[in-house]
Amino acid sequence: MKFIINEETIKTGTTFGELSVSTNEEAGYRPFQLFIGSLAGCSGTLLRTILLKKRIDFEHIELEADYVRNPDEANRIEEIHFTAFVQSGDRLSDKQAERVSQLVLSNCGMIQSVISSIDVTFTIRLNNGKQP
Repeated sequence: MKFIINEETIKTGTTFGELSVSTNEEAGYRPFQLFIGSLAGCSGTLLRTILLKKRIDFEHIELEADYVRNPDEANRIEEIHFTAFVQSGDRLSDKQAERVSQLVLSNCGMIQSVISSIDVTFTIRLNNGKQP
């Protein structure tokens, strides 16, 4: 990848389009947003794939990320907690949800790249049955 560094941004071209990164939210994506977004993208698509392979029907998946940064250590990210909200008509036990969560953690390449230095958790919250 090639990056062009300007006054407020660093830019690169991707097959999807131009990506602007900046510490100024008005000029581009903040680096920590891209970092957490890449972990969410990897783990979220992997979760979807696992559910499909296990033939678990789902209607909707949302993923929330909470994080802890340490201002005394260059504002480094120390913890990331992902919670996946899965709307499914299938009956899934808490044990099955935990097993799928562990599969996501152990098979997501982006999470595996940082798991030794950042505390990463992945939890699935099930909403079995149709939404009212």
